[in-house]
Amino acid sequence: MIDGIITPAIRDIEYLAPSAPYPVIPSGITVHQNSIYRYSIPTDEQPTLSIIDYIPDHNGNFIKPGYYQLALSNDREFLYLIESKDLIAIIPVFKLDENKNEVRKLYKKELTKKEKKELAKKKRKEKFQKIIDARYAKSGATPREEYIHMDASIEYVQKGQYYLIKYEKGYIRAWGAIKI
Repeated sequence: MIDGIITPAIRDIEYLAPSAPYPVIPSGITVHQNSIYRYSIPTDEQPTLSIIDYIPDHNGNFIKPGYYQLALSNDREFLYLIESKDLIAIIPVFKLDENKNEVRKLYKKELTKKEKKELAKKKRKEKFQKIIDARYAKSGATPREEYIHMDASIEYVQKGQYYLIKYEKGYIRAWGAIKI
């Protein structure tokens, strides 16, 4: 008898309210449609760029002064200007520089004797660091993170009337420009 009473009620709910009277997501953007996910910015740890002046474009829009995160795209063709995980501008990279010695060490190809010694020392340090990290984990403390050099700067070039943006993280350097 209970089955006969509940089943028609479920069918009537769909008939009475086919759609919600207001959107489920008020802004219209879900979490994974945010620019930090859409453009797949590698990590949250990116260099900080300090902009002092308003930067206008030809459409009448502008970038406000403030602090922004500067990230390099995975394909290394664009710089992303990010404010609070919101994409503000996409800047094309016109010059990219990688330290070839660091890249060679990274892929461990054609090492000299000196570089092999340095690599052996580095492996030994990493071994000890794993032991220290394990002890940190036992005590509940967070292990310290390895320092990576990061720098971002912007300057106005009067001759060409553009802003030159320099990006450095680790052994990668990139330059982009915003034409005004």
